[in-house]
Amino acid sequence: MSKLELDMNTIMASTVHDVKNALSLIDDQIRDVMQEVAQVSPEGAAYLNRIRLETGRINNDLVHMLGLYRMHQNTFHPSFDDVPVEEVVQDASSRYTESLTALGIELNIQMDDPDCVWYMDPALIESVLANILTNCIRYTRDRVDVFVSERDGGLSIRVVDNGDGYPEKLLNFMGTEEEQGSVNFQTGSTGLGLFFCHQIAGLHRNGDRQGTIQLTNDPKGGASFELWLP
Repeated sequence: MSKLELDMNTIMASTVHDVKNALSLIDDQIRDVMQEVAQVSPEGAAYLNRIRLETGRINNDLVHMLGLYRMHQNTFHPSFDDVPVEEVVQDASSRYTESLTALGIELNIQMDDPDCVWYMDPALIESVLANILTNCIRYTRDRVDVFVSERDGGLSIRVVDNGDGYPEKLLNFMGTEEEQGSVNFQTGSTGLGLFFCHQIAGLHRNGDRQGTIQLTNDPKGGASFELWLP
């Protein structure tokens, strides 16, 4: 690795770290104001929670950007272990407890086997789930469901909302190389989060099988994101 590449890696990591600290401070300040506003205006508190979700989304994008850069530089090293799946799901969803309450959104987690243990990088999978939950909370009407089960010899984690569903472009996101990671700065639809989720899923392998993600829409309305790990 050249000196320039090493410096760029350090610069990006330092920048993400600094911005994450700033976002954390902003989030804490919004939370304090939100608690005061909630006493006189629940609608105002809900609006502030929407802002908190946006700061969380920015934070997620920064982490994804750094992760993808490290993958490109071959300096990204996952840490796999046998971990309780319920803990990973609960850790991801607990980030949004206050926002869910303030926005009147119901979160339901259904696990076929609460004692299920799976081989994964827990921090990366938690990051994937947090990214998807952020989007679900932004677009759902009033409900988000998480279904955890074993399917086709692998672990399936589905996150489902009851909003308007994914736009057609995102449903075809993994269809071709041109569509993967495509960027549209006018609409803000960069696909960065989904591309990161796709890459993280693919890092999880068992023999000749590797993890995948799948996006679908319910005919009755709502979007479904499935993370499948071998």
